[in-house]
Amino acid sequence: MPDDQPIEPGLDERIRVGVFTISRPLPIRGLASLRTRRSLGRALHEARPDVLHAHFLRRYGWMANLSGFRPFAITVWGSDVFGVAGAGWWTRRPSSRALAAAALVTADSRALADAAIELGARPERVHLIQFGVDPERFRPGPDPDALRRRLDATGRRVVLAPREMRPLYRQDVVVAALAELPGDVIAVFGEGGQDPDERARLEAQAAALGVRDRLRFVPAIPHGEMPDYYRLAGVVVSVPESDAWPVTAFEAMASGVPIVMSDLPSAREGLAGLDPEALVPVGDPAATARTILARLDASAADRAALAARFRAAAIERGSTRLNLLRVEDEYRRLTARG
Repeated sequence: MPDDQPIEPGLDERIRVGVFTISRPLPIRGLASLRTRRSLGRALHEARPDVLHAHFLRRYGWMANLSGFRPFAITVWGSDVFGVAGAGWWTRRPSSRALAAAALVTADSRALADAAIELGARPERVHLIQFGVDPERFRPGPDPDALRRRLDATGRRVVLAPREMRPLYRQDVVVAALAELPGDVIAVFGEGGQDPDERARLEAQAAALGVRDRLRFVPAIPHGEMPDYYRLAGVVVSVPESDAWPVTAFEAMASGVPIVMSDLPSAREGLAGLDPEALVPVGDPAATARTILARLDASAADRAALAARFRAAAIERGSTRLNLLRVEDEYRRLTARG
């Protein structure tokens, strides 16, 4: 991993962490890439892996290709591919080369896989594999009373907006929708990965709309606490401008919670046959508010039926264990080919 990235504690003892240096841009074109390649090469020489797997095409996928190590895999995430079409030549060229050279490309939706193929990935090497969800951890459960009291949410209906607080994720749409919802509805935002100014913008927007007291901001939520936040929620909202199929969706589904999503190709694909009416136009607070309210006001029987459909789909398509086994099979195939 790059030496400018934090190392999360609690890793399995079988995981060994090595670091390499990503050189900052230098006056001579190509020199930074050369220095980065050498540093990564030394790390690979020490680790002696059978397969190199890069997550995120831009930067890390590029580096995997430049390292000269073979075979290597790339997992595309969404914006690293969807955002390349309108980018300059200096972004498109290394992206296409890396995808074409990758022995394996994984994507979490058909729309993302097709975009990777259009950019240069070889179709026969592209596989749909999810990041996944643990259905034993994320499951329906009792209302988390302690968390509800801590968030001053007693007697309130909760809209959970767990995506990052950055402009891409359009949390401003959630705030605007909240102003059109009944007064007993509050919105809970996680602050992980936030743009430094995003919370201030959202608070100013909420104050102007008269709903500041109905917003709850929570510092980055530890993964172990996320199941309680889903159990607290009446609806989960994810309305970005661009996206693949987020882990958020599988977590909500496994927890049996309705989810309102932007009408994007990956979301349309993921909710087909489950709740396609939960899709709303990008940047449309009125449609978002109507769709949220319809799910909050649904009968107990309708919510139970939706929860059952969602959980079954999350287990069938999104189980972490099943998807990791698929990745392992691909690694074995690559190493068997030599």
